[in-house]
Amino acid sequence: MFQFLQILPKPIRRSPLWRDGRAQSFIELALVLPVLLIMLLGLVEVVIFIGRYLDVLDLTREAARFASVRDPFQYSPPSVWPSGQNCNAPQNPARPVGADFYNINERCMTCSDPNYFHFYYTTACIFSPPAGSDSCRTNDPFCNGLNPYVTFNPTTDDVVISVYTVSNRTVTHVWPRDDVWPNTGYWALSDHDEDTNHNGNWRTDCRGNIVRTEPYYTRDRVISGLNDSVGPASKGFVAVEFYYCYEQVLNLPLFTQIVPNPLRIHAYTLMSLPAAQPTPTPRP
Repeated sequence: MFQFLQILPKPIRRSPLWRDGRAQSFIELALVLPVLLIMLLGLVEVVIFIGRYLDVLDLTREAARFASVRDPFQYSPPSVWPSGQNCNAPQNPARPVGADFYNINERCMTCSDPNYFHFYYTTACIFSPPAGSDSCRTNDPFCNGLNPYVTFNPTTDDVVISVYTVSNRTVTHVWPRDDVWPNTGYWALSDHDEDTNHNGNWRTDCRGNIVRTEPYYTRDRVISGLNDSVGPASKGFVAVEFYYCYEQVLNLPLFTQIVPNPLRIHAYTLMSLPAAQPTPTPRP
């Protein structure tokens, strides 16, 4: 470039038009650089968000796979009971434990005891951080899972699990029962964890505003999915939903004015559950 300038006639290099062209180039560069920088930062944030969404989706699939080979109507207490607790007793003495052990003593729930099994809570343990993680508190029952990347916040995040029994393309039973106490048709981690001040997190957005009244999977949605697919008319299913509040990593004011921060990520998986299939009526 320098040699090119040297061979130019001096009148051209000294002309106002030449100087104006160079000045205009610098002005254009100064205007374009901030735009390119904003685009680059936005791309970085989007890539991180997509990666986090894929992590959340993989967790729901892993939890559904785990639950699909378990029995929702079995329960095994921990090997060591907390002091003063009866781990075989109902949480609410006025209510029965139930066929799916929905009302079992919540103070005994743990992810760390291999002898403990509660279909809903043990499935939700997949979303807990691995044992020894910095995210695990001392004596934290919600630890020993498969979630090293997504930090679970009990004040905003939630795991919802439900089981469906389908006979002749009709949902005959929902577990937890939706026709008797507690009349929910779903099990939500936020209703059973140690944080009693934040229940029903799945109903709200990341700012606590109620935005939904029922989980994604319901009787009608399961039936609709069965009618649109080819397969056995009688089957069992388990649905796992994860409601996660994603906080922007860069947290730039320009982006937060457009996209809410934190932003709710909702992923879900429906998988077959042989243990929930309808039991054939024996012939007389």
